[in-house]
Amino acid sequence: MKRVLVIGSGGIGRRHLRGYLATGRAAVSIVEPDDGRRAEAAAAFALEDAYAALSDADLRSFDLAVICAPAHLHVPLMLACAEAGLGFMVEKPLAVTMDGVDAALAVVSQAGVLARVGYIRRVAPEVLALRAQVQAGDIGALRLSYINSSQEFPKYRPDFQRTYYARPEMGGGAILDAASHWFDLLVWLMGRPVEVGAMYDRLVLEGTETEDTCLVNIRFESGAMANVTINQFQKPNTNRAEFIGTDGNLVLEHSVLSLADDDSGTPRQTHDHMAGLVPMEAHQARFAIQANALLDALEGKLCHLATLEEARQNLAIALAAKRSWTERTIVTLNA
Repeated sequence: MKRVLVIGSGGIGRRHLRGYLATGRAAVSIVEPDDGRRAEAAAAFALEDAYAALSDADLRSFDLAVICAPAHLHVPLMLACAEAGLGFMVEKPLAVTMDGVDAALAVVSQAGVLARVGYIRRVAPEVLALRAQVQAGDIGALRLSYINSSQEFPKYRPDFQRTYYARPEMGGGAILDAASHWFDLLVWLMGRPVEVGAMYDRLVLEGTETEDTCLVNIRFESGAMANVTINQFQKPNTNRAEFIGTDGNLVLEHSVLSLADDDSGTPRQTHDHMAGLVPMEAHQARFAIQANALLDALEGKLCHLATLEEARQNLAIALAAKRSWTERTIVTLNA
């Protein structure tokens, strides 16, 4: 039984609490400075302990930390874990600026601790199947991707105006929050990004200081290109990613993965990876899958979850996208 410390017990923290408890392999404690939220979590979950501050917990007595605090706090929390020799998973995005990121990554590397970033789509069966087909060469060389991930966000998160989402300095908005999931997938599939151009704005959603819409173009070191389009106010829930290779296309629409390699209009292969499942239950189950992957990694097994370096590239895309529109330029990323 591993001792896991979840830092932050808000919405995402509670998903991780359920995930680790569902594994049957972890004794879980929390750090939560808000008295009411801490009491609620203690009443709702079988916790080993509940601390009001990180300094109250003996970090060296834990096997793993799960950092679920707002993104502007991620760098100091990663440093605290590394300095205590404690492996961790930090929620996305890695940070909200590059300030201190490279220094923190160097400290973590020197400490030699397990460190991963919580891009949950990496454990989704449909994403794993997509990546396997790309790697197997089923569509030839991957050269282009179009992604449209848009929905009526307030329907799914009615309290959005009172959360981190409303504040750019806390990692909210369509780019740092929503698009970063897709940036992660693109980095995983297409490699190192080198150029970014973008437009973004808050077109509809009131009560926030963040953008609800973005159009982001990315070029990769291989020469491949991608477009990520997101709006967070439209009524239909659209989630479609097309990956175009020299021999065919893979289309991921929600959980349905299709392969087409001719112009007949009929995919040669189609499979719904969530057929018969309840979407919200399946989504929560992925947090247990992710938890098991991290617990396995503690035992020395291979782990395909996002690394800090991949998350750094992800953050670089997001920050470049914002700079691109502000400065009306295409931004070249440094290695």
